[in-house]
Amino acid sequence: MLSSPLEVRPGLWQITLPLPFELSSVNVYLVRLHDGWMLMDTGLATSHSYAELTAQLAHIGVPLQSIRQILLTHTHPDHVGQAKRLLAETGAQLFMSADERDQLHRAAASSDQPEWLDNTLHRAGVPPVLIETIENSFVKMRPQFQPLVPDRILNDSEVMETAIGPLELHLTPGHSPGHMCLYNRDQRILFSGDHILQSITPNIGWLPGRDALAEFFASLERVRPIEAETILPGHGKPFSGHADWITATRGHHDDRCRKIVDSLDAGPRTAHQLVSDLWARPLAPFHHRFAVFEVLAHLEFLLRLDAISSVPQADGSLLWKV
Repeated sequence: MLSSPLEVRPGLWQITLPLPFELSSVNVYLVRLHDGWMLMDTGLATSHSYAELTAQLAHIGVPLQSIRQILLTHTHPDHVGQAKRLLAETGAQLFMSADERDQLHRAAASSDQPEWLDNTLHRAGVPPVLIETIENSFVKMRPQFQPLVPDRILNDSEVMETAIGPLELHLTPGHSPGHMCLYNRDQRILFSGDHILQSITPNIGWLPGRDALAEFFASLERVRPIEAETILPGHGKPFSGHADWITATRGHHDDRCRKIVDSLDAGPRTAHQLVSDLWARPLAPFHHRFAVFEVLAHLEFLLRLDAISSVPQADGSLLWKV
């Protein structure tokens, strides 16, 4: 067992599972129900992660079959990967938002990289050789996306009953279209998923037809007034002071927007070229893809504010300018 589970409160455990990435771990949460347990998120579908989860459950004294509910804050691979296996082994009910269900089905619809993704990288000015390398770096992630049929679609402002008190649901799109946070008012605990993280900012990536950064900003303001004493994030340790974190994170993204505008003041640039302006170190292809999509989310935000514009090029890429 890599780490011991953390008892946050009686009937509430944080379990940390391994990830084979630069971000080396993800948290899932075990919440006591009046009959059995709820598992919040599942970790990545690897033998290492499964062994760690079952070992930590055994350490707590919770048989796998006592998990009655699996709730997904969102459907990125590190949070949804083990869901299908665990549902089969536990017979638990599955809960998620409609937007996350739909996004998961789209991601699982093809074993290859979606055409719109390749097209987006091309329009961002990423060289064809690098696009191919990026695709190869994501091959092992494809099996993590498997369509799931939830037993219950969760909606904003719903309340779920647990043995530690009611959990109030808050839709917080931005990091993912149907991302959800849950608030326990009795104990002033906010399960923040990847919306609010301890020491890093979540990746806000562009998606077709959406202004992900504006959605993220609105979601931050939505949870700012919550009177939470303990934040339980998807990555990192429990912490407090989410309102200050929100202020700092909004400042980080505002600063990134200013840097983009400053770069474009020097001349038109592609999103791919802007990555090197914003990240001081070279990025591996896997991370370069996330950086391009984060730049695109900021460009979309600035475009909708009429702060910048784009110019199509003969090769199909877009140049951005002020």
